[in-house]
Parts: sequence; C-alpha cells; structure tokens
Amino acid sequence: MKLRITILSCAALLISGCDVKVASSLDQTLTDTVIDHRGLSVDPGYVLNTDYTLLYFSAHWCGPCRSFTPQLVKFYNEHQGGHLFQVLFISSDHSDAEMRNYMKETRMPWPVVLYHSEARKMLKLQYGGNGIPQLVLLDKKGAVLADSFKGKKYLGPQHVLNELDTRLEKRLKNREVDPAGLSEATGKDLPTPHKLAAKYKVDGFGKSKNQNMAFINGKLVVAGDRLDKGVLIETITDTYVEISYEGNRYKLTP
Repeated sequence: MKLRITILSCAALLISGCDVKVASSLDQTLTDTVIDHRGLSVDPGYVLNTDYTLLYFSAHWCGPCRSFTPQLVKFYNEHQGGHLFQVLFISSDHSDAEMRNYMKETRMPWPVVLYHSEARKMLKLQYGGNGIPQLVLLDKKGAVLADSFKGKKYLGPQHVLNELDTRLEKRLKNREVDPAGLSEATGKDLPTPHKLAAKYKVDGFGKSKNQNMAFINGKLVVAGDRLDKGVLIETITDTYVEISYEGNRYKLTP
C-alpha cells in the first residue's frame, strides 16, 4: 500500500564543495563509520547486503522530518526492512547527542553514519539535496534509482517510498513463480544465506507419532511453525529442516 502523505521541504541546507572527492564506493566510504541504534559498530557489508539501500537525510529540528520518520519506521517494519532493503540514516542534527535522542525517540531500527565522521559529510555532498527530509534509493551498485529531488524540484520522500514499494512488490511476485528452493540461473538448490544459517542453529531431531520435530536454537519446533516474521518451517526430515524465506526455500542442517 502506497503512503499518501505530503511533506514540505525544510529550510534549504546550503551544500557546497562539489569538487570534493568521494570514496569510489559506498563500502569504502562507510568503513568504520556505521553504528546501529544501540551504538554498536556495524559492518558496511551488513548495510549494503540487500538489493536496495535508502539513504535518509533527516534531523529532529525539522518538523516535517519528525512527521515523516514514524511513517518510514512503519514502512521498514511492514516491508521486511533489513532483509529486502536497508535504511541508512545521515543526520543533519546540530549535535551527536541530538542525533541519538532523535533515533531513540522515534525508535529508528536502522543503522546510522557516525556524526563526527568524514563519511557523513561526504554522503551529504554526494547525495544530499537542498532540504530535508530526503530519501535516496540506491541499487546494489550504488546507482541512484529514485530521489526526493529532481534537479532543484522537491518531490518529497513519499515519491521514493512509492518507487521502492513498486520494486519490492515486483520482486516478490517474481520469486513466487520461481521453483521453490531452486536457483533461477542454474536450476540447482539455492545455497542457504549465511545470515539464516548463522541465526538458526539446528541442535537435533526427534519424532512424535508421525510428526518430525527439530530443535532450533534450543527450542522444539515442527512443520508450520514460524521462526520469525517471514521465516516459516516447511518440512523437517531426519537430516535437515527446510524453511521458506522471501519466496524461496532453504535447508538448515546441524
């Protein structure tokens, strides 16, 4: 469902220095400069490990930003944020303390670029527009797919969310018609993503009457149980557990 909200740009943020050199890739730019909402260091690979990345330029002092951020949090939670796409917060707050309070107050679940870092300045120079709130949608290679600005014209963050929503719907529909658990390219079993294999540890197997069971992370589960939102146990055999995730099936083994 597309969001129907209208956000006006805040007072223009004057950005200069277009000749400043930026890192050749986002992962280089973000090295040692990203933390999560708890303040813990985050590997840039985690941020960029999805098909889409949303750069979110925002600040607590900006009224329209405070109105929009809860909408973005809701979209993130309802559209598998962190799995299908990731958000990276680039603050325009007046201090690090204001930035952290803003994140805490609005319960931002995504990572943020360190306030006192060259990366924050570089990202604002490379992608920032003349006002906030601003969203910039990037693909895996860092190419801009949608922006809150078209030249000097402000289109707003809703424009970008609608574009991402359309792309996510199309992606999930395409996955639904693919053979479950098979690679579209090779026709072979899909390798289980490391993040799933690392998160769900199979400790052993069992059987009650005609129903197979398994112990995952110390918990007894059966076919039909959900490990998390979007992660369903499809089948349990004597040697592996098959789960469905994002329209595909993967095998978890001890």
